[in-house]
Amino acid sequence: MTPRGAQACLRGLLAASVLLLSGCIRRALTIQTEPPGARVYVNEEYKGTSPVTYDFMWYGWHRVRLEKDGYTQVEDRQLLRAPIYLWIPIDVVLELAPVPIRDQRTWRYVLTPPEELPTPRPPAASHEPVEGTNAAR
Repeated sequence: MTPRGAQACLRGLLAASVLLLSGCIRRALTIQTEPPGARVYVNEEYKGTSPVTYDFMWYGWHRVRLEKDGYTQVEDRQLLRAPIYLWIPIDVVLELAPVPIRDQRTWRYVLTPPEELPTPRPPAASHEPVEGTNAAR
């Protein structure tokens, strides 16, 4: 094999090994509630009952809704910011790195029982005459 052929072969093997051995970036979000067992919706998509962990695809704003019988429904907006090592163009380099990278986030919520409304009471009866009526004459 000629030196040029060997170099081309070596470059090809190097490129193939970078592609085959490259790691990946895994993004996971865990949502916990106290008490556990709430139904979790993120961006109107059901994710499971808390505590729940799922892989998310993008950073940015997310709408969270939590529902559990006997508790007030929680609606929230949360911002998932990308860590600096996942900013463009750094993320491209890390995608090709031969080690897996994990971005694990956790959001915690406390559910509250609904407020009990006071029982309505009728107004107290008054025996005083009201102004402008004939009862005062």
